[in-house]
This record gives sequence, structure tokens and C-alpha cells, in this order.
Amino acid sequence: MKFRKFFYLILVMLVILITLIGCKKEDDMVVIGYIGDLSGNDAYVGVPPQLFLQDYFAEVNEKGGILGKQVKLVSYDMQPDNAVDGSLAFNRLINEDKAIAVIGPSSSSAAIPMAAIANKAKVPFIATSATNEKVTVAEDGTLNSYAFRVCFIDSYQGTAAANYAFSQGIRKVGLIETLGNPYSQNICDFFQKQFESLGGTVVDRIGIQDGDVEFRAQLTNFGKSGIDAIFFPSGTYKLPSLAANQAADLNLDFKWIFTDGVYDDTLLEVAGSNIEGAIMTNYLFGDDPAYDEFKASYNAKHKEYSANIFVYLAYDAVELLMHAINESQSLNPVDIQAALEKAADVPLFTDKHFTVDSKTHNPLNKMVAIIGVKDGKYTLIENYYPTN
Repeated sequence: MKFRKFFYLILVMLVILITLIGCKKEDDMVVIGYIGDLSGNDAYVGVPPQLFLQDYFAEVNEKGGILGKQVKLVSYDMQPDNAVDGSLAFNRLINEDKAIAVIGPSSSSAAIPMAAIANKAKVPFIATSATNEKVTVAEDGTLNSYAFRVCFIDSYQGTAAANYAFSQGIRKVGLIETLGNPYSQNICDFFQKQFESLGGTVVDRIGIQDGDVEFRAQLTNFGKSGIDAIFFPSGTYKLPSLAANQAADLNLDFKWIFTDGVYDDTLLEVAGSNIEGAIMTNYLFGDDPAYDEFKASYNAKHKEYSANIFVYLAYDAVELLMHAINESQSLNPVDIQAALEKAADVPLFTDKHFTVDSKTHNPLNKMVAIIGVKDGKYTLIENYYPTN
């Protein structure tokens, strides 16, 4: 009988000890979240940054962590529905994982609904390539206090693309927008407004669905209209490459103008010579020699994926977050938000003088790279800085 009581006493003490050890481990750990496309056709957007962030925080932990705590990166997929699954992932990171901040998402369709959740929970996120204005400033003009981004906004990109196209003698264009996609439709709006204000003509603006695979009828009509170019803002390379290949099948030679979402080597592999001479707007030129050392190191570690623009933007986002944590000397999300809002002249991976506009949470005077396709390769044409 005494032995049984002694056994139970030892068992209870072990349970308490294990619990205390577990609590200590939790107390010594801080969670930072990541939300991206981790599956499906768009995995090239989300998985490479996830791999980078894993490497980044492993190195941070080896050096002692953040403010004395080890970092746990918790990642969630926002596929198949960015808006729905992104919000579910963000809620989970806040309520279950107790994340102090989130890197991502990459899409505006996910970031816009996430902003309201972030405001209520008072947990900041830093979007990487979500360019829609409504990510940080709601339609009624209210600032989404806990939403930030390291990329430029759609008005920057649409205006820059229109200015460059007009400066190159392009006067008549056709527009292709993806219906239900805020990114695509918003950039088309800004492009059309600026292009027409310069004296250009938008001959036609057609809408397609994200799952469409056949564009020959629309392209044939464009071919009959005498347009100089097609402006096709898209979040991924898939739809533009299909359209370019089908235009070539029809012997239609268009000047293609794309946006940041298509900037990936896969576009060159899939569309090949059918996009020769195309131009696109982007946050940066990925083949800048300044990135060579990092790219080589990343590619040596990760054979299945190469470093791409989405990795570079994630690098910028995490460095901005680390700056805010170091400036605030706090792991409290409210303190981090305040430091993010005051970030000025911060050296990031791709931008050595990054400044947050406290009124909009957008970067101030962010560079727009005009990139061309020549001889089957990307080449930098010029850097464009929008005026304030």
C-alpha cells in the first residue's frame, strides 16, 4: 500500500516537472508566422521564401535568438483560396500559436481581409508583394494600423508602366485583366487612367477568369484592332505565358507589357521566344550582381528551388521586422507596430534607405525597375522613381 502511494507521488512529481520544463521551453520561445502559397501552381511564390526564413531564423537562434529568446517559425499555406485560407491561417497564428508578428502574405487578395483581423488582434504583418492600396488603407481612407508592406503599391506600378509605354511610342493598347483579382483589376485601372491622360488609347479591355486556358478568340480580336501592345498585369506567369504562346500560334506579334507577378525564370522557360521584347515592371532586378553571393548560397542549400524575387522581398520584410524589434527592445506586438510605423532610412536587403510612410504604411518613393526580355533573358532597362 505504502509502495503504491509512493509510486503515485513520484508519478505526480514527474508530471509536474515535465509541465514546468514545457512551460520554461514555451517561455523561452517566440513565434513569428509566415503565410504564403505553399502548394499548387503558385508554390514558386511561397515556398522559396519559407525556406529562406527557416535558414534565417536558424542562424538567428545559433547567435542567441531575439532578445534572449529562440525563434520558432510557424508557416501556413493560403491555398487554394488566398482570401479565405489566408485569413484562417492568420487567425490560427494569432490565437493558437501566439505569433508576435507575421511575414506575408504575397497577394492582395489575402492581405486585404487579413488587415481587419490584424487591427482587432493588434498583431502586425508585413506583406511582401501585396500591392493593392486597400491592404494598408481601407476604402474609406482609414489606416489599417497593423498592416505594412515592403513593396510598392498598384498606383506606382500602373502609372510607371503607362509612362514607359507611352515614352516608347506606344499609343494604342489592349488590356487583359483577371476578373475577381484586385491586383490585376486595380493595376489596369491605374494604367488606363495614366495612359489615356497622356493621350494614349485603350482600344479594348477584356476580362478573363483565373482558371481560363483558352484566349485565342480575344487575341484574334486584338490582332484586328491594330494595337501596339497588350498590357497584362498578372499575379503569376501562368496566364500570360498561355496567352503569349497562343498568340504565336495565331501568328500574332504583340508587344507584351507585364507586371511584377510574372517575373520568374519559369516564364522564360514556358513562353520562350514568344515574349521576346516584352517589358515588365518590378520591385527590383533579380540578376543584380549585388545579389550574387546570397543567391549562390541559397541555391547551394535548396536544390528544388532557386532564389527569386519573392525570397528577396521576404528578406526585406524580415529585416524590417528585426529592425522594429531591436528599436523597440520588445517582443510585444503593439510595441513592434509602433516601431514599424516610425521606421526611417532602414538598410534592407534590396533597399538601403527604406522608409515607411506613417500615414499609409507604404514605402516612400520606392524604386520601380523596368525589365525587358532580350535574347531569352531578363535585362534591366531602367530604374524609375515615382514622384511623391
